Amino acid sequence: MPLVERALDAVDGQVTHSWSLAVPSDLVWWGLTDAEALPCWLGKLTSGAFGVGNVVTIEHAEDYSCTSRIQAYEPGQLLSMTWKFPDEPTSEVRISLKRAGASTHLELRHDGLGSEAANYLTGWHTHLLYLEALLLGEPRSMEDFWSTYDALRRA
Repeated sequence: MPLVERALDAVDGQVTHSWSLAVPSDLVWWGLTDAEALPCWLGKLTSGAFGVGNVVTIEHAEDYSCTSRIQAYEPGQLLSMTWKFPDEPTSEVRISLKRAGASTHLELRHDGLGSEAANYLTGWHTHLLYLEALLLGEPRSMEDFWSTYDALRRA
């Protein structure tokens, strides 16, 4: 697992993950923003398109969607967006990519999580495992997502 570092700041309601992916940044960008890739690691894009100012809706489970306004969109480098589930306050996700030879360093920072920060620390860890598997051509079954989450939470 190429997790470099993860951190939880419960006081500020923030989580960060640093991840090293053994694929080029254009492939990582595809995974982060393509409607066919998203269901393999995050959820189904049900409305909108990625681009600055646009609003996208991603269905994470039946009748449970997250709505995001894209704040920054720099292909291959930066994706920043709000993050809003119906039962949570609006927060902000920022994903930056940096080339590292043939690999890509991904840094994910999620701010404004309040008391949900610990859950999101494990949640993003699980999602990034799924993203990595997809990018390496070995997608994981989304049916196992919650058992993977539970195993990571216990570890």
